[in-house]
Amino acid sequence: MAFTERRCRICGCTELQACRGGCSWIDKDLCSSCGEAASHTAPVIMGQRLLIAGSSIKLSRTEAVVMQVLVAAPDRLVDVDALHAAMYPGSKPPSRESNVLQVLVSRVRRKLAAAGHKHAIETIRLRGYRFVMPQGGAA
Repeated sequence: MAFTERRCRICGCTELQACRGGCSWIDKDLCSSCGEAASHTAPVIMGQRLLIAGSSIKLSRTEAVVMQVLVAAPDRLVDVDALHAAMYPGSKPPSRESNVLQVLVSRVRRKLAAAGHKHAIETIRLRGYRFVMPQGGAA
């Protein structure tokens, strides 16, 4: 009989390789770390996953970095320089004329819209972005 290892549907941890800090199984395919994070009304970034209002959205590494900064400052302007600093720690960020950040935010917006959170990121022209979290926890 072959051994089939459990795998969490959100973070991908397994019985042999648990989440950092440890976890246990609360469902056949859900670990305790992800279950706890999913129960919060505020969005949570876990590795390269955004848990928001019951949805789990897979992000690239850089998308996760940007969303971590935006989610940490809900309903507040996060300026372009702060996002660039998070994206390029310890190195020189691109010039403000670069469209790298705009393209990245556009990709995240598409992923959020596909999960039913169409207006979660607001652009503040020439200044930065704001993560908008409406009352009740659903963006």
